[in-house]
Amino acid sequence: MSGIVWHILAFGVIGIFLAVTVYRTVAIARLPVHLRWELAPIPHEKGKGKYGGSYLEEYEWWTKTRQRSRIAPLVYMVVEIFLLRGIWKRNRPLWPLTFAFHAGIYLVTAMLLFSLVSSILIITEAPPYVINVFQEIASVLAVAGYLMGGLGAIALLFKRALDSNLRPFNTTTKYFNLVLLGAVFISGAYAWFNLGDFAAEMSLFIRGLITLDTGLTIAFSLSLHIIISLLFLLYLPWTDMIHFVAKYFTYHEVRWNDAPQDEKMKRELRGLLAQPVSWSAAHVGADGKKNWVDLTKKKTKDEEA
Repeated sequence: MSGIVWHILAFGVIGIFLAVTVYRTVAIARLPVHLRWELAPIPHEKGKGKYGGSYLEEYEWWTKTRQRSRIAPLVYMVVEIFLLRGIWKRNRPLWPLTFAFHAGIYLVTAMLLFSLVSSILIITEAPPYVINVFQEIASVLAVAGYLMGGLGAIALLFKRALDSNLRPFNTTTKYFNLVLLGAVFISGAYAWFNLGDFAAEMSLFIRGLITLDTGLTIAFSLSLHIIISLLFLLYLPWTDMIHFVAKYFTYHEVRWNDAPQDEKMKRELRGLLAQPVSWSAAHVGADGKKNWVDLTKKKTKDEEA
């Protein structure tokens, strides 16, 4: 493909990815008040998070200033994101497979960042030895990420197909996601072993995009990998893999949101309770006109008796 086609393809896909991701993030943030779990331990409880305590255990807590930790939630999320604490605790046999899979994603992402820095250094004519350092690191990250991610994707495909405990949760989309990501990893590994210097070629490609070089050309193996990667990037924000954004809200707005009700939340709740209910379940007695308040005030036959 010519350089201009690469520019249209790459910048178009990146633009769509960012636009859809921002749109869906805003949509999630604007969802109605969640049913809060308030499950202990909550990391931001300073001095109490370790044993599952809460500010509510303080005598006349409403008269005291809450002590909150900003570091503890960050540490918790880092461990959860990069070491998959939840899977380690609840489904340990699955952990090595999904850890390899996610580690592959993180390593490849890091490789792209180092390649980007390397490209900028090339443009700014930095000393060659500095550029080489970044490219060497990018090369190691790339091969480790592609191999770990590829093995993880293949292993998870077999695990989903053969494990009777996971089979009820399998869908065509789940399999397709793993196949597409596996194709990204495998095509990346193919390009790494096929090219003489994968990191240098990747850096030159990114440099060509940044400088709008219309004469940009790359080897077939790298072209194949980039096209598959761009297809995945285009597909990603439309799927449930958007959980890389949604997880923030799951923890901070649902699981750890233990703030007392203020006037703003009370107004939101009153608005939600005023919505008409049209559930089809006969015992609810909803007709599309009564709201939640009407239904909760209605006495059941047992209560009337």
